[in-house]
Amino acid sequence: MNRFLKNFNLNWIAAALLLGAFIFSAVRFYLITDENTSAEADASGKRVIRIAHWQLEPGFRESMQWAIDLYNARPEVKAANVEIAQLALPSQFYNQFIYVHMISGTAPDIAVKRDTATIKGNALSKFFTPLGSYVDQPNPYNAPEYQVPDLPDELSQFLANSPWRDTYFDGMQSAYDTSLSDYYTIPISSWGGYRVFYNLEILAQVKSFALAAATATPSEEWIQPLWRSAEQADGFIPQAAGQAWLQNDQVPQTLGQFMLYCHAVQAYAKAKDEPYLTPISASSYGPDQIGSTYSSQFLSKSWEALSLDLGGNLHTMEFIAGYERGVWDFDAPAFLEYFKLLKRFTSFYPNGFLGLDREQARRRFVLGQSAIYYAGGWDASSIYKGVNSRDEPEDRFPIEVAPSPIAAPGERWDDWVDERVTEADAVGGVPFAINKRSPNFDWALDFLQFISSHRINEAFNQRAEWLPVIVGAKPPATMQAFIPIVQGFPKSFILNMQRGDAPASIRNAYGLNMKLYLTGDIEATEFQARMSEALDNSNIGTRRAWIKAKQDAIDNSRANDRTLSVERLSAELGSEAAGQRERALFYLGLTEGEGAHVERWWHELYPAKEYPSY
Repeated sequence: MNRFLKNFNLNWIAAALLLGAFIFSAVRFYLITDENTSAEADASGKRVIRIAHWQLEPGFRESMQWAIDLYNARPEVKAANVEIAQLALPSQFYNQFIYVHMISGTAPDIAVKRDTATIKGNALSKFFTPLGSYVDQPNPYNAPEYQVPDLPDELSQFLANSPWRDTYFDGMQSAYDTSLSDYYTIPISSWGGYRVFYNLEILAQVKSFALAAATATPSEEWIQPLWRSAEQADGFIPQAAGQAWLQNDQVPQTLGQFMLYCHAVQAYAKAKDEPYLTPISASSYGPDQIGSTYSSQFLSKSWEALSLDLGGNLHTMEFIAGYERGVWDFDAPAFLEYFKLLKRFTSFYPNGFLGLDREQARRRFVLGQSAIYYAGGWDASSIYKGVNSRDEPEDRFPIEVAPSPIAAPGERWDDWVDERVTEADAVGGVPFAINKRSPNFDWALDFLQFISSHRINEAFNQRAEWLPVIVGAKPPATMQAFIPIVQGFPKSFILNMQRGDAPASIRNAYGLNMKLYLTGDIEATEFQARMSEALDNSNIGTRRAWIKAKQDAIDNSRANDRTLSVERLSAELGSEAAGQRERALFYLGLTEGEGAHVERWWHELYPAKEYPSY
């Protein structure tokens, strides 16, 4: 026995545990797969058609179940012994779940397609069914017998006779894949724009406090630097305009009023000894940092000088090449002023906000510990329900939602933030696609037609408290403020250092140093020096970006070539839609194949130099 113990290798115990864990995981995976993804008939002969999504916001799953129950109760559905069932998954592992099951052939019949690098181009056409021939036909569930009673005749006839895609407010743009020249998804909701949530109870108290400070003789010390004048250029709003706003009950309408309000909240919290009260609730989740929304106004002024192909969206290499050509740098006034505005906004966020997640940020506002919260329409129902369900009635408070403010004439940054970014490019969201291997395509398509019909889509989104996507559908009252604002300039040409197609080295350098700047660990001059060093570095900077851009183009080209061969075969078998997709892919191959367009830019800019390579 002692000899056995002496020669026994403890690594075998570790190996046995790993093997056991693997077997357990494999069995568990098989059982979950069999339960949640099988589209075959069960013991009773019923065919269960599964619809997967990752929308766990309050109200969405309940609304989806309402639509599913209504559909399952239809006589023809019951007669066919068919049942729709939803599968809601956390977003953290939704992609992994869908990709694994797509590859194994066990994916749900219907699934939300997320915008990732994995599901696009060749993979999109491989896993999901093209729907162009169906969206060109009227939606049968928009026929007069299915419509909401007493619809205006013009709208009724339009819905009944127009192609399915034309019944969408955006013409189903978000469902169309330009590289494949076809429609692949059916959106069912929209979120609208980002908006500012104001706690009106705090607003009234703080404005009264600030008005007393402004009209005191002399005015209180904290408010004096906020007034903007010829002698005080770093102020935010002219004193007369600021005092006039403090005397009414409006939420901030201009950027100057917003800055005055945030400073007043800080002073109020200090005076009332409320250390947990902050002007703005924010977290590490970038979109709820309201300061970042103003990057559009500051960093899109030079798009014409940056664009190498006028008329298209700004490619990552176009603004990176602009840095090499000296069109912009981090010492430019646009960056300097943007950094100042960002730093000011950061001073209004909670201490340690980069260590908080979006749930904690939203909870802070719901608990009345912040005056402002910035969020998208998908968070609206959570916020309203959270506030209105607080245990004590006195803890509930009224809310007003408004767009992020822009500067009025005479206010600080009025030469930069003088116009808002348009939301006219808003498109449908929650894009459901049909699994190409689903044996229940007809029923999957029928359900998507059902839920995207005018009557059902309106009622579904009323319940979910999201915006409907069908023309003429009425939005819920709580979402009126999120209806897209169409005035303003387009955001297609924003200089964005953290785009997904930029090299990870540049994205990481920008993201890391921006966090250090926002938290006060480095100053603007140090940020500029670090970013210039990163971009000028031959291993991780602009040279690497050129190499990556060409390699990405080559990879996309080869993926498109594989797709093109599949579409050629389908066209030969008689599919007219496949022939259209083949022609679109062939055009892309001619214009962008093997990185031809990126190489053309290089040789136009640097005719005497060879294209960079490893």
